[in-house]
Amino acid sequence: MQDIKSIEQAVFACVDGSKYSEAVCDYALHIAKQLNLTLVLLNTIEHPNASSITNLSGNLTLGERDLLLNELSDEDAQKNKESINHGKEILKELKERVTDKGYSNVVISQRHGTLYENLKELEDKLRVVIFGFSGMGHMQKEDEVGSCVENIIRDVDAPIILVNKEYTPIKSVMIAFNGESGSTKALEELSSSPMLEHDVKRYVVNINNNQNRSDELIKHAKEIIKDETLNCEFIQKSGEPLESILECIEKNSIDMLAIGSYSHGKLKTALFGSLTTKLIQNVKIPLVILK
Repeated sequence: MQDIKSIEQAVFACVDGSKYSEAVCDYALHIAKQLNLTLVLLNTIEHPNASSITNLSGNLTLGERDLLLNELSDEDAQKNKESINHGKEILKELKERVTDKGYSNVVISQRHGTLYENLKELEDKLRVVIFGFSGMGHMQKEDEVGSCVENIIRDVDAPIILVNKEYTPIKSVMIAFNGESGSTKALEELSSSPMLEHDVKRYVVNINNNQNRSDELIKHAKEIIKDETLNCEFIQKSGEPLESILECIEKNSIDMLAIGSYSHGKLKTALFGSLTTKLIQNVKIPLVILK
């Protein structure tokens, strides 16, 4: 495995063998090709925090406690070994998947610690981070936003693509634009960056019950898009934001949605209950999240 500290910037595909790992790999490959960057397949090994040994009674003799600690240590070591070997096999298979598709600029990396900890450490190397919504280590329901996803989106300074379906070619993308910094960054990124091919149709949607304000925001969005040759369509709707965006996605057969995320904050209420979270929970296509 290559030391990724020598890489300046790369597209990071975070894979753990869960059901979206191949899709994460395929979306990352597409983006890496577009940006002409190294594709890093990253697997992280979290130390086990639960034991199958249930006899944890406090009524143990000194010798029994020592024996139990040794058993716990042995079990942890075995779990770590199994996780490491499983991760290496995943990385090997996905690297072969990438090279079989003709892309040789790919490296694999296995690191200890949580995904969040590793992404923060590698933050200056992250051009784009891609991972699946539902990982093997997080057994929450698919419509729940786990703390790992929350922390990465909140704190990691890089565009994030959240994969929640099998890979399909990106022919259209919708950008939810409300004039705030995150949505402005999303519009700038997806209208000027080579991350998306030129012929991908871009839909810019503003949901606003104030028609005059909506007109102003759409005018501003048109000013942000410098390339007049892009195929862009501007949509103005009133009503409840989540329902309106979901209607637009279905009506226009959108392949990917770009949104601005919530800003940094200590309170979980800044995340939960926000439109960002509702979109993550309800949208059935990959999301590009920028802040």
